[in-house]
Amino acid sequence: MNRLFRKDRALILALDHGFPLGNVKEIEDVPSILNSVRGVVDALILNRGLILTLDSELLGFEVLYKLNGITTMAPNPYGLVTIGSVEEAVSLDAVGVSFEMYVGGPQEEQQLRELSSVLKEVQRYDIPLVLHVYPHGESRDPKLVSHAMRVGWEVGADVVKTFYYSGMRSQVEKTAVPVVVAGGPKMETEDEVVNYVKWAVREGARGVAMGRNLWGWKDVKRLASSIREVLDSREGGE
Repeated sequence: MNRLFRKDRALILALDHGFPLGNVKEIEDVPSILNSVRGVVDALILNRGLILTLDSELLGFEVLYKLNGITTMAPNPYGLVTIGSVEEAVSLDAVGVSFEMYVGGPQEEQQLRELSSVLKEVQRYDIPLVLHVYPHGESRDPKLVSHAMRVGWEVGADVVKTFYYSGMRSQVEKTAVPVVVAGGPKMETEDEVVNYVKWAVREGARGVAMGRNLWGWKDVKRLASSIREVLDSREGGE
Protein backbone atom coordinates (compact mmCIF):
# COMPACT_ATOMS: atom_id res chain seq x y z
CA MET A 1 0.00 0.00 0.00
CA ASN A 2 2.91 2.35 0.67
CA ARG A 3 3.98 1.94 -2.95
CA LEU A 4 0.60 3.23 -4.11
CA PHE A 5 0.17 6.05 -1.59
CA ARG A 6 3.75 7.28 -1.37
CA LYS A 7 2.58 10.90 -1.34
CA ASP A 8 -0.51 10.33 0.84
CA ARG A 9 -2.84 10.84 -2.12
CA ALA A 10 -2.53 8.80 -5.30
CA LEU A 11 -2.79 9.88 -8.92
CA ILE A 12 -3.70 6.82 -10.95
CA LEU A 13 -3.89 6.79 -14.74
CA ALA A 14 -6.40 4.30 -16.13
CA LEU A 15 -5.30 2.85 -19.46
CA ASP A 16 -7.60 -0.17 -19.57
CA HIS A 17 -10.08 1.34 -22.05
CA GLY A 18 -8.84 -0.42 -25.18
CA PHE A 19 -10.42 -3.72 -24.11
CA PRO A 20 -13.99 -2.45 -23.68
CA LEU A 21 -13.94 0.33 -26.30
CA GLY A 22 -11.56 -0.93 -28.99
CA ASN A 23 -9.32 1.53 -30.82
CA VAL A 24 -9.44 4.87 -29.03
CA LYS A 25 -7.43 7.52 -30.88
CA GLU A 26 -6.03 9.21 -27.77
CA ILE A 27 -4.49 5.99 -26.43
CA GLU A 28 -3.10 4.52 -29.65
CA ASP A 29 0.42 5.59 -28.61
CA VAL A 30 0.62 4.46 -24.99
CA PRO A 31 4.43 4.87 -24.69
CA SER A 32 4.08 8.55 -25.63
CA ILE A 33 1.48 9.05 -22.90
CA LEU A 34 3.71 7.34 -20.36
CA ASN A 35 6.69 9.50 -21.27
CA SER A 36 4.61 12.63 -20.74
CA VAL A 37 3.42 11.71 -17.23
CA ARG A 38 6.43 9.81 -15.84
CA GLY A 39 7.34 11.23 -12.43
CA VAL A 40 3.88 12.78 -12.00
CA VAL A 41 1.49 9.82 -12.08
CA ASP A 42 1.89 7.23 -9.31
CA ALA A 43 0.30 4.16 -10.86
CA LEU A 44 -1.28 2.78 -14.01
CA ILE A 45 -4.31 0.52 -14.41
CA LEU A 46 -3.46 -1.86 -17.24
CA ASN A 47 -4.77 -5.05 -18.77
CA ARG A 48 -2.34 -7.96 -18.82
CA GLY A 49 -1.40 -7.66 -22.49
CA LEU A 50 -0.15 -4.11 -22.13
CA ILE A 51 1.89 -5.02 -19.06
CA LEU A 52 3.51 -7.90 -20.92
CA THR A 53 4.37 -5.86 -24.03
CA LEU A 54 5.21 -2.40 -22.65
CA ASP A 55 7.97 -3.83 -20.45
CA SER A 56 10.68 -1.15 -19.99
CA GLU A 57 8.20 1.62 -20.83
CA LEU A 58 6.67 0.98 -17.41
CA LEU A 59 9.81 1.99 -15.51
CA GLY A 60 8.98 4.70 -13.00
CA PHE A 61 5.36 3.62 -12.57
CA GLU A 62 3.59 1.29 -10.20
CA VAL A 63 1.23 -1.04 -12.04
CA LEU A 64 -2.25 -2.18 -11.06
CA TYR A 65 -3.02 -5.38 -12.95
CA LYS A 66 -6.64 -5.40 -14.18
CA LEU A 67 -8.13 -8.82 -13.57
CA ASN A 68 -11.40 -8.63 -15.50
CA GLY A 69 -13.04 -7.04 -18.48
CA ILE A 70 -15.69 -7.14 -21.19
CA THR A 71 -16.39 -5.27 -24.43
CA THR A 72 -19.12 -2.72 -24.98
CA MET A 73 -20.39 -5.02 -27.76
CA ALA A 74 -21.54 -7.58 -25.19
CA PRO A 75 -25.28 -7.94 -24.47
CA ASN A 76 -24.51 -6.85 -20.90
CA PRO A 77 -21.43 -4.58 -20.92
CA TYR A 78 -21.46 -4.58 -17.10
CA GLY A 79 -20.92 -8.32 -16.85
CA LEU A 80 -17.12 -8.25 -16.68
CA VAL A 81 -15.40 -11.64 -16.66
CA THR A 82 -12.09 -12.59 -15.02
CA ILE A 83 -9.32 -13.01 -17.59
CA GLY A 84 -6.14 -12.44 -15.57
CA SER A 85 -4.69 -14.02 -12.46
CA VAL A 86 -3.34 -12.78 -9.15
CA GLU A 87 -0.41 -15.17 -9.49
CA GLU A 88 0.62 -13.58 -12.79
CA ALA A 89 0.23 -10.08 -11.31
CA VAL A 90 2.64 -11.01 -8.53
CA SER A 91 5.13 -12.47 -11.02
CA LEU A 92 5.04 -9.14 -12.91
CA ASP A 93 5.72 -7.18 -9.70
CA ALA A 94 2.39 -5.35 -9.85
CA VAL A 95 1.74 -3.06 -6.89
CA GLY A 96 -1.76 -4.53 -6.72
CA VAL A 97 -4.63 -6.01 -8.67
CA SER A 98 -7.84 -4.29 -9.68
CA PHE A 99 -11.24 -5.88 -10.12
CA GLU A 100 -14.28 -4.08 -11.52
CA MET A 101 -17.85 -4.90 -10.55
CA TYR A 102 -21.35 -3.44 -10.75
CA VAL A 103 -23.78 -4.09 -7.92
CA GLY A 104 -27.53 -4.31 -8.32
CA GLY A 105 -27.60 -5.85 -11.79
CA PRO A 106 -27.96 -9.36 -13.26
CA GLN A 107 -24.18 -9.87 -13.18
CA GLU A 108 -23.78 -9.23 -9.43
CA GLU A 109 -24.00 -12.86 -8.33
CA GLN A 110 -21.41 -14.07 -10.85
CA GLN A 111 -19.05 -11.20 -10.12
CA LEU A 112 -19.27 -11.86 -6.40
CA ARG A 113 -18.36 -15.51 -7.01
CA GLU A 114 -15.35 -14.43 -9.06
CA LEU A 115 -14.43 -11.82 -6.45
CA SER A 116 -14.53 -14.51 -3.77
CA SER A 117 -11.79 -16.40 -5.60
CA VAL A 118 -9.77 -13.21 -6.06
CA LEU A 119 -9.99 -12.42 -2.35
CA LYS A 120 -8.53 -15.81 -1.48
CA GLU A 121 -5.67 -15.29 -3.92
CA VAL A 122 -4.76 -11.76 -2.79
CA GLN A 123 -4.64 -13.01 0.78
CA ARG A 124 -2.44 -15.92 -0.26
CA TYR A 125 0.02 -13.69 -2.14
CA ASP A 126 -0.29 -10.68 0.19
CA ILE A 127 -1.03 -8.22 -2.62
CA PRO A 128 -3.48 -5.29 -2.35
CA LEU A 129 -6.85 -5.32 -4.11
CA VAL A 130 -8.29 -2.15 -5.63
CA LEU A 131 -11.99 -2.80 -6.09
CA HIS A 132 -13.75 -0.69 -8.72
CA VAL A 133 -17.30 -0.95 -7.40
CA TYR A 134 -20.19 0.93 -8.96
CA PRO A 135 -23.99 0.80 -9.12
CA HIS A 136 -25.38 -1.11 -12.11
CA GLY A 137 -25.92 1.11 -15.12
CA GLU A 138 -23.31 3.57 -13.80
CA SER A 139 -25.92 5.35 -11.68
CA ARG A 140 -24.60 8.35 -9.75
CA ASP A 141 -27.42 8.19 -7.20
CA PRO A 142 -25.68 9.02 -3.88
CA LYS A 143 -27.54 6.29 -2.01
CA LEU A 144 -26.47 3.65 -4.54
CA VAL A 145 -22.88 4.88 -4.72
CA SER A 146 -22.70 4.88 -0.91
CA HIS A 147 -23.97 1.29 -0.91
CA ALA A 148 -21.33 0.34 -3.48
CA MET A 149 -18.65 1.97 -1.34
CA ARG A 150 -19.85 0.00 1.67
CA VAL A 151 -19.75 -3.22 -0.34
CA GLY A 152 -16.10 -2.57 -1.16
CA TRP A 153 -15.22 -2.23 2.50
CA GLU A 154 -17.39 -5.16 3.60
CA VAL A 155 -15.83 -7.65 1.18
CA GLY A 156 -12.31 -6.70 2.25
CA ALA A 157 -10.90 -4.53 -0.54
CA ASP A 158 -7.73 -2.62 0.32
CA VAL A 159 -8.81 0.38 -1.76
CA VAL A 160 -12.29 1.26 -3.03
CA LYS A 161 -12.65 3.06 -6.36
CA THR A 162 -16.08 4.49 -7.09
CA PHE A 163 -18.00 7.47 -8.43
CA TYR A 164 -17.77 10.94 -6.94
CA TYR A 165 -20.83 12.73 -5.62
CA SER A 166 -21.23 15.97 -3.71
CA GLY A 167 -21.57 15.23 -0.01
CA MET A 168 -19.78 11.87 -0.07
CA ARG A 169 -17.45 12.79 2.82
CA SER A 170 -19.77 11.21 5.39
CA GLN A 171 -19.66 7.82 3.63
CA VAL A 172 -15.93 8.13 2.90
CA GLU A 173 -15.27 8.68 6.60
CA LYS A 174 -17.37 5.61 7.45
CA THR A 175 -15.30 3.51 5.05
CA ALA A 176 -12.25 2.17 6.88
CA VAL A 177 -10.12 1.82 3.73
CA PRO A 178 -8.91 4.47 1.26
CA VAL A 179 -11.42 5.67 -1.32
CA VAL A 180 -10.33 6.96 -4.73
CA VAL A 181 -12.76 8.45 -7.22
CA ALA A 182 -13.13 7.59 -10.87
CA GLY A 183 -12.79 10.27 -13.52
CA GLY A 184 -16.08 9.48 -15.23
CA PRO A 185 -17.29 10.89 -18.57
CA LYS A 186 -15.10 13.40 -20.43
CA MET A 187 -15.46 16.89 -18.97
CA GLU A 188 -15.76 20.11 -20.97
CA THR A 189 -12.52 21.82 -19.94
CA GLU A 190 -9.23 21.11 -18.20
CA ASP A 191 -10.17 23.58 -15.47
CA GLU A 192 -13.28 21.50 -14.80
CA VAL A 193 -11.08 18.43 -14.34
CA VAL A 194 -8.82 20.21 -11.85
CA ASN A 195 -11.81 21.53 -9.90
CA TYR A 196 -13.31 18.03 -9.86
CA VAL A 197 -10.14 16.74 -8.20
CA LYS A 198 -10.30 19.56 -5.65
CA TRP A 199 -13.89 18.65 -4.79
CA ALA A 200 -13.00 14.97 -4.50
CA VAL A 201 -10.14 15.48 -2.03
CA ARG A 202 -12.23 17.93 -0.01
CA GLU A 203 -14.76 15.11 0.33
CA GLY A 204 -12.01 12.89 1.75
CA ALA A 205 -10.89 10.95 -1.33
CA ARG A 206 -7.34 9.61 -1.11
CA GLY A 207 -6.81 10.10 -4.80
CA VAL A 208 -8.24 9.90 -8.29
CA ALA A 209 -8.10 7.24 -10.98
CA MET A 210 -8.62 8.94 -14.33
CA GLY A 211 -8.68 7.80 -17.92
CA ARG A 212 -10.14 10.01 -20.67
CA ASN A 213 -10.16 13.03 -18.35
CA LEU A 214 -6.38 12.79 -18.27
CA TRP A 215 -5.15 11.19 -21.50
CA GLY A 216 -8.04 12.74 -23.45
CA TRP A 217 -6.44 16.19 -23.50
CA LYS A 218 -3.75 17.55 -25.82
CA ASP A 219 -1.28 18.54 -23.09
CA VAL A 220 -1.48 15.51 -20.81
CA LYS A 221 1.67 16.46 -18.90
CA ARG A 222 0.40 19.92 -17.98
CA LEU A 223 -2.95 18.62 -16.76
CA ALA A 224 -1.35 15.76 -14.81
CA SER A 225 0.98 18.26 -13.13
CA SER A 226 -1.96 20.47 -12.17
CA ILE A 227 -3.78 17.49 -10.67
CA ARG A 228 -0.62 16.42 -8.84
CA GLU A 229 -0.34 19.89 -7.34
CA VAL A 230 -3.90 19.66 -6.00
CA LEU A 231 -3.32 16.20 -4.54
CA ASP A 232 -0.10 17.25 -2.83
CA SER A 233 -1.53 20.50 -1.46
CA ARG A 234 -2.82 20.62 2.11
CA GLU A 235 -5.40 23.12 0.93
CA GLY A 236 -6.92 20.50 -1.34
CA GLY A 237 -8.22 18.58 1.62
CA GLU A 238 -9.82 21.44 3.50
